[in-house]
Amino acid sequence: MSWLRRNAWWGLLAIVALNAAVGLLSLVSGVWYQAEDVTGTSIDEVIADGASGARLAEFGTRMDGLHLLALGVVLGAVLLVPFRRNQAWAWWAMWILPGSILATSALHAAFGATGPAISGTIVGGLAAAILLVSRQRFVSHPAV
Repeated sequence: MSWLRRNAWWGLLAIVALNAAVGLLSLVSGVWYQAEDVTGTSIDEVIADGASGARLAEFGTRMDGLHLLALGVVLGAVLLVPFRRNQAWAWWAMWILPGSILATSALHAAFGATGPAISGTIVGGLAAAILLVSRQRFVSHPAV
C-alpha cells in the first residue's frame, strides 16, 4: 500500500493531462465535436437554427477549453512540486480536480449529454479515490 500512496500521483497527473488535452481540443476545434452530444443535432443544424446561437456556443466551448487548459497547467504544477513534497495544502488543493470534473458531469447530465456525464463521473470518482489513497502521506506532514 505504501508503493501505491507514493505513486498514486501519476494517476492524478494523467487525469490532469487528459483534462488539459480536452481543453486544448476545445480551444482549437470549437463546438463541432460537442454539438451533437449537447443538442442532439449536428453543428450544421445548429448553425441553420441561428448564427448568433452557434457563435455563442462556439465562444462558450472555446472559453471552456481555455479554462480546462489553464486548470491543467496549474494543477499539474501543484502535483509536480508541492504535492510530491507532501505539502498538505497541495492535497487539499487537488480536490479541485474531482470537484470540477463531477460538477461538469452533473451539468452534462442536466443538459442530457449522457456520454460525457458518465465518463466524467467515472474519471472524477477515480481522481477522488486516488486522493483518498494518498491522504496518509499528508496527515503526518503539516502545511509549510
